[in-house]
Amino acid sequence: MKTIHVRVTNENGLTSRLAAELVAEANKHIARCTMVADRNDPTAQADLKSIMNVFTLSIPQNGTFDIDIEGVDEEMAYNDFISLLETLPL
Repeated sequence: MKTIHVRVTNENGLTSRLAAELVAEANKHIARCTMVADRNDPTAQADLKSIMNVFTLSIPQNGTFDIDIEGVDEEMAYNDFISLLETLPL
């Protein structure tokens, strides 16, 4: 399993447009992609391939989340997420 830690610095937090970009990237891969807002709270996790699930997590400015990636193409998914995150105004 690969994990990416993300800090949201956007003044509007994780907006729907930014969330949609992450979901679109997750859906390009076979690997299971999970957004984790709080490791100690099982309800603070969302399937990153579902925009509705991601919308249940409200990530404010200066909030953090992890992207957990696990599966046959996890290395490719990890690298693609890293590239995407470098371009997003998070």
